[in-house]
Amino acid sequence: MPEKTKPSHFLNNPFSSSLQNSESEWVARNIMCILSRTGDTFRTLAWDEYKKERLKDGEFTEREKGYFNKAKPYCVSAEEARNFSKAWE
Repeated sequence: MPEKTKPSHFLNNPFSSSLQNSESEWVARNIMCILSRTGDTFRTLAWDEYKKERLKDGEFTEREKGYFNKAKPYCVSAEEARNFSKAWE
């Protein structure tokens, strides 16, 4: 049986994404990193958890919220992640 695809399979940079915005791509990668280290399963990540985890990283800014809202739908499943960027195929 093939290995189940997990967020940890999507930790490379998702350049040339469907959003065509480097900030959204950076936030999408952050979401995948957070999902990877908090159970490594796909789920809808809430803004409050994203912010809490990013504060642990020490690089958080409130400006990420707008990009988070745009990138979040692409980080709920492997299929959506693949739709986000060819780099994630």
